[in-house]
Amino acid sequence: MITLGPLSFAAPLALLGLLTLPVLWLLLRATPPAPKQALFPPLRLLLNVKDDAETPHSAPWWLILFRLLMAALIIIALARPSWGPQAEPGPADDAPLLLVIDNGWSAAENWSETRRLAGQWLDQARRDGRLAALILTADHPDRQAPLRLDQPVNLDRRLQLARPQAWPAAYDLAETRIREARAQAFLPARMDVIWLSDGLDQTGQDAFARELSDLGPVRLWQPEDGRVPLAILPPEATPQGLDVRLQRIARPLPRDVSVTALGADGQAIARADTRFAADSGEVHLSIDLPLDLRNRITRLQIDGSNSAGAVHLLGDQWQRPRTGLIEPEGEDGQPLLSELHYIESALAPHTELVTGDLASLIDNDAAILVMVDSARSDDDALSEFVEDGGVLLRFAGPRLAARSDDLLPVVLREGGRLFGGALNWDTPQRMAPFDNRSPFAGLPVDVSATIDRQVLAEPGTAAPDRIWARLEDGTPLVTAERRGNGWIILFHVTASPDWSDLPLSGLFPRMLQRITGLARTSDITPATSGAWVLDQILDGNGQLSRPGVSALPIPDEQWSARDATALTPPGLYRLGASLNTLNIATARTQLTAMSADLPGVRYMNGMIRQQIDLLPALLIGAFIALMADILLALALAGRMPRLPRRAGNGLTALLLAMGLSGLVIDPASAQPIEGSRPQSVEAALSLRFAYVETGDVSVDQRSREGLTGLGFDVRSRSAMEPAPPHAVDPAVDELIFYPMIYWPVLETAQALDTQSAERVSAYLQSGGLIIFDTQDADRAFTRAGAPHPGLVSVLESIDVPTLSRIPNDHVLTKAFYLLQEFPGRYSGSPIWVEANPDGASRDGTSGVVIGAHDWAAAWAVGPNGEPLYPVDGGDRQREMARRVGVNMAMYALTGNYKADQVHVPALLERLGQ
Repeated sequence: MITLGPLSFAAPLALLGLLTLPVLWLLLRATPPAPKQALFPPLRLLLNVKDDAETPHSAPWWLILFRLLMAALIIIALARPSWGPQAEPGPADDAPLLLVIDNGWSAAENWSETRRLAGQWLDQARRDGRLAALILTADHPDRQAPLRLDQPVNLDRRLQLARPQAWPAAYDLAETRIREARAQAFLPARMDVIWLSDGLDQTGQDAFARELSDLGPVRLWQPEDGRVPLAILPPEATPQGLDVRLQRIARPLPRDVSVTALGADGQAIARADTRFAADSGEVHLSIDLPLDLRNRITRLQIDGSNSAGAVHLLGDQWQRPRTGLIEPEGEDGQPLLSELHYIESALAPHTELVTGDLASLIDNDAAILVMVDSARSDDDALSEFVEDGGVLLRFAGPRLAARSDDLLPVVLREGGRLFGGALNWDTPQRMAPFDNRSPFAGLPVDVSATIDRQVLAEPGTAAPDRIWARLEDGTPLVTAERRGNGWIILFHVTASPDWSDLPLSGLFPRMLQRITGLARTSDITPATSGAWVLDQILDGNGQLSRPGVSALPIPDEQWSARDATALTPPGLYRLGASLNTLNIATARTQLTAMSADLPGVRYMNGMIRQQIDLLPALLIGAFIALMADILLALALAGRMPRLPRRAGNGLTALLLAMGLSGLVIDPASAQPIEGSRPQSVEAALSLRFAYVETGDVSVDQRSREGLTGLGFDVRSRSAMEPAPPHAVDPAVDELIFYPMIYWPVLETAQALDTQSAERVSAYLQSGGLIIFDTQDADRAFTRAGAPHPGLVSVLESIDVPTLSRIPNDHVLTKAFYLLQEFPGRYSGSPIWVEANPDGASRDGTSGVVIGAHDWAAAWAVGPNGEPLYPVDGGDRQREMARRVGVNMAMYALTGNYKADQVHVPALLERLGQ
């Protein structure tokens, strides 16, 4: 390969063909040999006649030059030229390329740009005729391809299949792979090293950079400030809801973010907005919800960010069921002597505690009732509570030892068992390890906790599946029974230290935490070991799926110190009936920028030679020149038809006018229509949808992404080809050029001014369609039936006729797809249209569609066509939302076309009627 500044040739030897141009010049100028003369008698009379005809001895010089130019174009095209800015030189022109790509969770935010740059570097290596090697720093150890040189085209196929992983980059493993490949001579001593990083400071980067610098100068690229990774740290439970911390790499630009709380079915429960201030790396936001809604939250995620760090899963430890403590009789005001004191201390971090009498607790919808011996009650309401799915947690004591009742999992002996008494040779007992079938499986037994006294179960009444904890001699310590839809659980000791040391141990609150999980599950799943096993994995894009990689079980005693890695990926882990979550961000997480002084590293902005392949253009130019040469040859031979004089003059005038117009009128510098922005000219020349700017950056971005996605769907499913959408302001822009306008209405929206209102009203009267979307179907119930304040303000400003709910036979239900509902990101909210759209200007169509389903979020796609925002009903609802968008677009362009009676037979056939 030869490079001459920005011009390079992949096959430079083909340029030697230019040396043949002088020879070709001589050949084209050469005249054929003179003919032999022979006397023909009849022609003797013509010998003295003057011949005024002239025959050229060679082609005209300009034609020869034109043909030489055509030959030169073909020769230069065969040399495969390309044009692009000069790139930074590597260690050697022929040094193989080592492409290092960070594909951990923090690379997902900028993955499309990273992959694009990687493809350009591989394409550059292919043009240079160099081999290359590819290393992905977060690849799973079991799936890593051998690190060796290969053709760039083969590595490009691997690159297209690569995805960001859900764990951080493992630089120590990548360093080991490079060292082993060099030891086995799979990699040469000198290489051109390109490192496409995620911009995040992580463990092992210094040593990894030194290993790379041993191969040659390292050029490192980092993402732009606006695409740094975001992470949700573990939230804190508050009386009002959740306090959420968000982190990013501190950057000089502010950034707006939205966090959505989702339930197990994917339905949005709440949303909160906040902003990272300039040069700020952390921000707090509060999600205020009542307990019942808060307990439905299973995940928090940052809208518009598709990385594992932008998702925080919530397990059983975040579900706070309401626990009722039945108030005992005759409390003497001594808290340390009260059994409820130890229960409150153990349960307070995990549940919402309510103390009162039995009737008030049941009326307060408690999921768990705790009854100590001094609060014993035989009320029938307790039986109904358990039968209906409640959990009754009981503790033994003197009253229970003297007389049992029916609300027990086993039959008890009368009298208590005493260890270490004067007439008893038994010493205080310790607890035995928990059985794998017990909900307490995996919890380490506290050897310091001893039991001095307990109530005993009658032999034969305590089946193995009812015994959740035993003493070392095998006697039951905790028993349980399924009763109806609920549970009855009995600790055979008191809740105070009177009978045992268990309430003073660290094991007691962990056992009670496992029991609170029964308020959220219908049955007990036996544990196969004392370790947490991966149940669902969180992938690099923040989506849960079945684990497709081998993951190591995590012992329960190591859970609190475990971080997400390739061997223990983030996701949902199960131990028996308990469900726990492992997330990317922990309370120790601190996102900081990559060091600016890594050894042997030069930082670049990622600009690679944007090579423009000149081969197609040169071949097309040579073909056009060949066609022109044929026409010229025919013209010189007199075989071209002669045009009439007037037609020739007209053609000449037309060509002259076109040339002058191209010189005089420059479309790029044409003046826009007075009173409108330049984009109005673009809208007038092409089919475009538009959205109304609200001033909220996140809402406007979602609208733009939504209409972009709708444009993709319309192009792929119909004959329409809409151009990219425009943002419009009714106070400035002319709306008449847009067939459909999407208008997200905020609660803070104000009434339109007179000019804006007149412009919107004129747009509706002229046949335009406006989609008003309040985007609040998930939380509209909080207004208790009150109308949306922003929507009321906007509609009162314009001339909107009477509205009604969309009928089942409305044209919008059959404009393209047959629809019965109109979901977006949410569903279930009514859709409103004009009640009587039969005015002359409307031709039987409605000019407004009003809903609250956040259609833009369901339509929104990223640069690679991937969905950007979650949808309550999953992929099926997203597909239905896209069909709604296509129907709206068709409705805006075709009006009441599908209401014509000619379509009725086909529609009835489709409906099966």
